Amino acid sequence: MTVTLSVVARGCSLAIALVCGVLTARVILGDAGVEYYALYTLITALPSLISFSDLGAGAVVVNATATSDDVRHDGDVRILVTSVGRIMLCFAAVGLLVDVGLLVSGAWGSILGDAGRIPGAPECAFLALCIFCAYIPLGIWQRILLGLGKNHVIILVQLFQGPINLALVWCVVSFAGRPGYPFVALSSMVAALLIAVAGFTLVWRRTSPLLRFTVRDVFRFRSVPGVRVMDVGWPMLAQLLATPLSMTMQRYILAQYAPVNEVAVYAAAGQVFFALSGLVSAGGMALWPAFARARHRGEAVRGPYGLALVFATVTAVICAVIIVVSPWLFSFITNGRLTIPLPVLLWFSAMIVAQAALYPLGMFIMDRPGIRFQVAPVLLMAASTVVLALVLTPLWGVTGPLAANTTAVVVFQVVPFALYIHRHRDRLLVRPAAERDQPDPVKEPR
Repeated sequence: MTVTLSVVARGCSLAIALVCGVLTARVILGDAGVEYYALYTLITALPSLISFSDLGAGAVVVNATATSDDVRHDGDVRILVTSVGRIMLCFAAVGLLVDVGLLVSGAWGSILGDAGRIPGAPECAFLALCIFCAYIPLGIWQRILLGLGKNHVIILVQLFQGPINLALVWCVVSFAGRPGYPFVALSSMVAALLIAVAGFTLVWRRTSPLLRFTVRDVFRFRSVPGVRVMDVGWPMLAQLLATPLSMTMQRYILAQYAPVNEVAVYAAAGQVFFALSGLVSAGGMALWPAFARARHRGEAVRGPYGLALVFATVTAVICAVIIVVSPWLFSFITNGRLTIPLPVLLWFSAMIVAQAALYPLGMFIMDRPGIRFQVAPVLLMAASTVVLALVLTPLWGVTGPLAANTTAVVVFQVVPFALYIHRHRDRLLVRPAAERDQPDPVKEPR
């Protein structure tokens, strides 16, 4: 039921996000131009590049809230949330220091590639990261709601980010003129900040007095000492590092080896395919607390292989539809300024299908031993993606990073995860009652 709600909510969110994303792209491409659209996509991707703002410790909050009988007054949950909140505050402070260093040293211009030569681009990146650091501590609201099995609520709250972003982009382009074009990317950060405030307020009221006590105690280091959370946090951090390295880094590698036009092609195609990836992610993430709760109650009797096949098949069908309508769809999205080659569409499809097959497998092994096992595969996946992308991008252009990630996910995650689940099925699965009642044939008397 939770998965269905998440998918339905993400479907509604996807429709709105696509419309807003398309209109945003048309506004920027139509008035500002391709180079400013490339800059916009690079800067708006920055939060994904550093999505590990809780150092992986948020997984402890998800598992604790998923198995708690009373989140509002559970002392163990409260101290876990307080400990993770301290980590997020420290990460935000370090992020601000790094951001200042990048601006002073001039490194922002190099990171953005050709787009970094646009006047005002480094300053825009600096301000964007400042805003991102401001809402990092508020992100605890997503971990709590995910653990409560309310992933659909997270999606519905985030649904408003697209319309807010579109409105802000239109205002900047319409009233600021050319001097304000580089700062159009700040609209997405401001929208995200407003969503974070709204989500945090919602969880504050829904779980009261949990967050009220957490905010009160977060700076009381002596009277309210933290608890150990990084035993799960460090392994989880590996997964959170793998996502930006394997996905978000693609466009930054592309920015180093390809002209601005190809970065814009990648961004235009990603406008649709990453939205589809969000739909897959919504259903996949909802499985995490569902699997955790079923295992806690002794109700986990089925493996995730069937779900992995369903996720991959449905995603492949949707990708096929996108490819069929791509000439009309992307002509509208780019206002006729960009053409998306068929190989780019095919490799994007392969990448999203591989991720769809991976989600049920990964979410099924999100207990402590499973999270620790995933460290080596995800780090190998991330490293191989970057290495392959660096090799293939100069040769293949836009399709290089996509082919690199697809290959790495299948070889280093899908296959190892499936083998691990099969090997540890006695720990991960509960035998059905009918099977438990049958005598073990090995122990039957002859």
